[in-house]
Amino acid sequence: MKNNAKRWIAVGLAVLVLVASMFMKDTSEEKEAKGLSYLKDLGKSQLFDQEVIQGTNPSQKIRKISLEGVIQGDDNSQFVIDQLKEAADDPTTKGVILAVNSPGGSVYVSEKIAKEIKKLKEMKIPVYSVMEEMAASGGYYISAPTDRIYASNETLTGSIGVIMGGRSFQGLFEKYGIKEQNVVSGKMKDTGTMGRDLNDEEKAYLQGLVDSAFGRFVKIVSEGRKMSEADVRKLADGRVYDGAQAVKNGLVDKIGDIDMAVEDMIKENKLDDPQVVESSFANLSFRQLFQKVEDLKKSSSDLAILKELMEENRQAPMYIYGGVYGK
Repeated sequence: MKNNAKRWIAVGLAVLVLVASMFMKDTSEEKEAKGLSYLKDLGKSQLFDQEVIQGTNPSQKIRKISLEGVIQGDDNSQFVIDQLKEAADDPTTKGVILAVNSPGGSVYVSEKIAKEIKKLKEMKIPVYSVMEEMAASGGYYISAPTDRIYASNETLTGSIGVIMGGRSFQGLFEKYGIKEQNVVSGKMKDTGTMGRDLNDEEKAYLQGLVDSAFGRFVKIVSEGRKMSEADVRKLADGRVYDGAQAVKNGLVDKIGDIDMAVEDMIKENKLDDPQVVESSFANLSFRQLFQKVEDLKKSSSDLAILKELMEENRQAPMYIYGGVYGK
C-alpha cells in the first residue's frame, strides 16, 4: 500500500506540472513532450488494488473481473486478459464472474479474451458472465463460452456479426485537385485507400474477410450456447436483443445481476463463505486525463479535422455494435 501511495503522489505531481506547463509562455514544446512522456511511462506501472467485496475465507476466491467500454488493444482490455490469467494461476480461485458492459470491438482482442475464458473452463473453474447495460457483438462473443450468462431485462445484447468500415475521400480529393498515386506489387495491395472508392472486386475481397470472421463468431456462439450453427445464423443478422428477448431465444440463461451470480456460484459449487474479490486498474483515469490534456492542444481547423479523420480511417473486421461504430 505504501508503494501505491507514493505512486499516487507522483502521478498527482506530474499532472499538476503538465497542466501548469500549458499556461506558461516560456515553456518549450520539448518540455511539454517530456512531461507527457513521463506521464505515459508512469501510467504503465501497475497501479491496482484488490478489494474484498464479501466473504471471509481467503482459501476460496470468486474473482469478479469487469470489462468496461470498447474491446481494443488498450490497457483496459489487457488488464482483463491479465486478470483472467492470474485467476488461472491462483490455486484459491474457485470461480470467475465476468461483468460485461461493452459494445464490442476488436476481433483480435475479443478472441484473446475468449481464449483465456476457455482455459479456465478446461481447468474446471466455473465462469459466469453478467451483462450490464450492453454486451453486444464482441461483448457477446466473450460471454458466449462462459458457463452461464445473466442479463437484466433492459440489457442490450446480441448484435452477432462483423463490420468493416472505412472512408473514401475521392470526392473531396477531386474537389481540391488532389490525386493519390500508389505503386503496388499486386492489384489488392492498396484496397481501402482513401483516395478512391472501392471497386466491385475489392468489395468482394473484403466481404470474404468479413464472412470468415463471421463464421468464427457463429461457431463460438454455437459451441458455447449448445445451438446449431443454423439456429445461430437465424439470430445473427446484426440486430440487438434486450435481456428478456435474449432469454427467450437462448442467447442468455436468466435474468439476474452480480449478486444473483455470486449466490448461484457459491451454492452450486458448495463453497464455504468464499472471498469475492475485484481488482481495479487505478491509473486508467489518469491515462484518460492526460489524453484530454493532449486533445486540448489540438487545432480545431478543417485541415486538422481532415487529418484526424484520415488517421482514424482503418479497415479491419470488428465485432462491434453498429449503433456505436465510428463514433
